[in-house]
Amino acid sequence: MSSSSPCAEFVKLYTGCQSRLYAFILALTGNSEMTADVLQETNLVLWAKFDQFEIGTNFMGWAFQTARFQVMASRTKQSRDRLVFSDETLALVAAAFEKRDEKMADRQVLLKRCVEKLPERTREMMLSRYQRGESLEFIAKLVGRSYHAVGQAMHRARKALAKCIEMHEGVARE
Repeated sequence: MSSSSPCAEFVKLYTGCQSRLYAFILALTGNSEMTADVLQETNLVLWAKFDQFEIGTNFMGWAFQTARFQVMASRTKQSRDRLVFSDETLALVAAAFEKRDEKMADRQVLLKRCVEKLPERTREMMLSRYQRGESLEFIAKLVGRSYHAVGQAMHRARKALAKCIEMHEGVARE
């Protein structure tokens, strides 16, 4: 556990999971309006039960389970209004999403490692484009290269990153 307070650690975990939690709920509901409502209800429950969460355990698993219960409660409320998935179907979708989410989290770690292996100039161009959202024209002016040269360098970097991730995923499976 870090030297920060349990409350600070909880806030860090809580704020860091919002996009994944939204995607999880959306996968279960298939409805963006319902997802927003369920996410809000889920967040209220997470905050209310903050003292029950044990720092160092699987926060995403706990948040996903809480969200799953909130989806089920929401479905119960609206079951008269429209077609609703069975509990078994909901459980299958939830399990598939959790497996996919875990794989994506692993791939994000690999991507970060692979980006760190890029030459500094290439890495800086990639970060400018994909982290800061800068245009290729801007990056070309910044590095003193033509638009097409930057585009080609970015294309080669993306291919190198994909190859690096595939290589490391293959090693992790063995």
